[in-house]
Amino acid sequence: MKKLIRYISIAVVLWGALLAISAYFLFSFIEFIWQGEYRNYEQGVTIEVNNLSNQSLPSLKFSYSVNQSEFKEVGTIENLNAGDTAQITGSSKDVNTSDTSLYLHYYIDNGGKVENHMIYFDLMQPIKAVVILDIKEVDVHGFLKYEKRGFDGLSDFGPMEIK
Repeated sequence: MKKLIRYISIAVVLWGALLAISAYFLFSFIEFIWQGEYRNYEQGVTIEVNNLSNQSLPSLKFSYSVNQSEFKEVGTIENLNAGDTAQITGSSKDVNTSDTSLYLHYYIDNGGKVENHMIYFDLMQPIKAVVILDIKEVDVHGFLKYEKRGFDGLSDFGPMEIK
């Protein structure tokens, strides 16, 4: 009788371990499919800028805002040379409401400031969000022509061409 109880106990423990391992791999597979090409990026909000133009870029400042008048800086990429790539990873804890957006700010040749919307966060504090900008060209006035794509915490978006 004691042997039977021991075998049943071992079977229950092994069955539980098998279920735990299966659940882990199932959730890992779901995350792999859900995040797609963006799964290798760090948690938080990652901004990657690829300068595919033949010019150096001006300083690119990225910030969060809820109302488009008060901004909280995520980071700045200074003078990115042609062919170079730079990356900023910020905390998603700064996305403290579900109505937060990420903006790109830069100055054009006449001193004017350009403010472009990058991504809208449907979720408060997303585990991971990724924005990839491929800068194609800087026009004669200093405006950036680029393509953006990424992952907003729920689904991927883009590519979208911005002129």
